[in-house]
Amino acid sequence: MTICKSLGGAAALTLALAGLHTQAQAQSQDYTVRVGYSNIAPNSSASDATGPFLFKPTSGVSLEVKNESTLFFSVARKIDDRFEVELALGLPPTHDVTAKLNPSIVPSHVVSAYQGQTIARIRQLAPTVFLNYSFGDSSSALRPFVGLGLNYTRFDERRSTPTGNSLNGGPTDIRLSDSWGLAAQVGLDYRINDKWSIHGSVATARVKTTLTATTAGAARVMDINFHPVVLTVAAGYRF
Repeated sequence: MTICKSLGGAAALTLALAGLHTQAQAQSQDYTVRVGYSNIAPNSSASDATGPFLFKPTSGVSLEVKNESTLFFSVARKIDDRFEVELALGLPPTHDVTAKLNPSIVPSHVVSAYQGQTIARIRQLAPTVFLNYSFGDSSSALRPFVGLGLNYTRFDERRSTPTGNSLNGGPTDIRLSDSWGLAAQVGLDYRINDKWSIHGSVATARVKTTLTATTAGAARVMDINFHPVVLTVAAGYRF
């Protein structure tokens, strides 16, 4: 239900942005569907965990979210010859989360056993709405574009691995807060004919979450900032 609400909010924002050009919208009814491939580099940075049974005053226990690839798809509505509103989605990717331990704080036997090991897996759903602006003449085959928008990220599946449970001292429940943030992209569209095109883009967004890992009633907390780089190549079909 929460996911449906988030997608509904994204769709509502799409309509609101399109309403900025209602007159042009009435004259142009072009849609473009894009399907392709995205590589997501989260570029995560996490604070040290805080909570009971950790090393003091700094725990030296953190994590890193690894890269993943997934199916990309989007729907874009043309407003005029330069502007379009795009709702970008994708098959939700599942990222490995690895332990990042400070050897100057964490005992060496713990570092040797867990450093770089996969301690959790998290799946993200991240619909993003862009208002894109294309440069050049509408008859040009190759048109660069830039886009600004809004991203919503929800971590809808989270599970600790056996290694993560061992590091935490038992079965561990993982929770991550939702994130809203600005997004931006740049790219190129190559028009093959009136219907088909090739689309390439590089996108990023502001994503911030708080992770809470609870083991036997003891909660450890850390803040995670993402500086994602999303590379996408897709085929587009206009109708």
